[in-house]
Amino acid sequence: MDIPCVTTERLALRAFSAQDVDPLFDILQQPGILRYYPRPDPPPRDVVERIVARQLTHWEEHGYGWWAVEVRDDPHLLGWAGLTYLPETGETEVAYLLRQEVWRRGLATEAAKAALRFGFDRFAFPFIIGLTHPENIASQRVLEKSGLQFVEKAVYFGMECFRYVIDRSDEASS
Repeated sequence: MDIPCVTTERLALRAFSAQDVDPLFDILQQPGILRYYPRPDPPPRDVVERIVARQLTHWEEHGYGWWAVEVRDDPHLLGWAGLTYLPETGETEVAYLLRQEVWRRGLATEAAKAALRFGFDRFAFPFIIGLTHPENIASQRVLEKSGLQFVEKAVYFGMECFRYVIDRSDEASS
């Protein structure tokens, strides 16, 4: 599948490649970066290889997935952002993870908004969800700034999460 590249004012969202495994591995080794995830321990390199391969397969199966995220004029991997199909619920989730050095610059919000636009422009999703750990205030702010609204506490991935939603009609105004 030809995975589209999406650009924003500051970012390039592009297909993952084998060259992204080592930089993504380094990002996922940053202390505490996975603290709000179901498995907070940094994964070994072979798992990161499978993550990258799984995203390419996800694009093939669903027509969307995670992009590798870079600053437009600097081709160093910042992390990932995009959409994920959740087979347990049949929902599509907007998600993101960026290296700690670029936090608090609005880049996660910029990437999340681009992913939402892509999803609503290309697919007939009535809504897209966002999930955060109840203590992950920064991620909750990203979702809110991206136009999602808190709906409920719910269990996803075996842990309690805050579930946010944006409807197709709401995205057009954000």
